[in-house]
Amino acid sequence: MINEEGKKKIRLMTRIAIYEKTEGKKNEPVAKYFRSDYIGLKILTSLVSATFVFLMIIGLYVLCNSETLLTDFYRIDLMEEARKLILYYIGFVVAYISVVAVVFFVKYNKSVKYKRIFSRNLKKLLSHYGRKEDFEEEDDDD
Repeated sequence: MINEEGKKKIRLMTRIAIYEKTEGKKNEPVAKYFRSDYIGLKILTSLVSATFVFLMIIGLYVLCNSETLLTDFYRIDLMEEARKLILYYIGFVVAYISVVAVVFFVKYNKSVKYKRIFSRNLKKLLSHYGRKEDFEEEDDDD
């Protein structure tokens, strides 16, 4: 029969194994960064993505309305249209990056939380075996 101590070890090992197979694979790349570095990197890549998407939207607009744009070309105030386009771009990028920053801030905090729980469970498991050095010596004998 397995005593209560053995059941605790089995539960801890099961939790650790489940974490490593599921959340651990997703959280490991996130948790190795500092929060500001991780979010900054995601914002930078999102800035590039947002610019690309905005240019695609403008290209589609021009493509779909090319006949109207060509007939009214000499009546259009190009400087005013350029100002509008820049303001739309800034608004689009600010909105997009705001959403990205919030999403990745939450993702980072969640990953770090799970990583802390994993570390706590691992420490509990190691304490069941005694000192960490004793645990490592057992592995060397096999």
